[in-house]
Amino acid sequence: MGKIVLADKMKLMATLPLFHQPGEQWTYGLNTDLLGYLVEVVSGMNLDQFFRQKIFDPLEMKDTYFYLPASKKSRLIPLVSEDKDGKAIKAPATLNINGTFYSDYPNTNGTYYSGGGGLSSTAYDYAIFMQMLLNNGIYNGKRILSKASVRMMTSNQIGQLSFRNGNNFGLGFEIVTEEGSAKIPLSTGTFSWGGMFSSTYWIDPKEKIVAQLFINQYPNTHGEIQNKFKMAVYQAIE
Repeated sequence: MGKIVLADKMKLMATLPLFHQPGEQWTYGLNTDLLGYLVEVVSGMNLDQFFRQKIFDPLEMKDTYFYLPASKKSRLIPLVSEDKDGKAIKAPATLNINGTFYSDYPNTNGTYYSGGGGLSSTAYDYAIFMQMLLNNGIYNGKRILSKASVRMMTSNQIGQLSFRNGNNFGLGFEIVTEEGSAKIPLSTGTFSWGGMFSSTYWIDPKEKIVAQLFINQYPNTHGEIQNKFKMAVYQAIE
């Protein structure tokens, strides 16, 4: 089997019909993967190289990779799963996630660099990245994004389309509205998202907070853990 690369998958996706016309409804899809391929075309680098040169090295994010180097593999936290009663158990060697089977990821030496996911990191590295966003694109004197880019990323981009808890959605982030803030402890204007393995994070510009919770579990039916964590963070600053 040949190498699987982003360009090939995105060209294949281009042959498929749309689920719906843009603006008709909100669909979670491969749009950010397509954006990643656009970055490759414009920059002349694959996404792994681009992220390393333009983001990770300038921010000194030394533990963030698509696929872990051999020297880092011993530090990878084992993934857990849960049984039918919702109790934590050791995850199987091969995971079936939405019809795709993963084995020993991210310890493999892969070549698919996804624009929409697949990075492995540490809480410290990701805290640096979040602080850069809270600082409107700059960290330790190094500008990664323009202030205008962060503003657009964290502004409503779906118009009147509905999203969970009455919130909006920007470019890669859920944006807390006044309606959403009445249901969850996050301030209006907070932007957030999460990862496949039960990670969650948010950035609250009003309270100047960056917060994250890494559980490293799939699947996970205990969403109440994340809600309790959010409440605990805001109670701690009162």
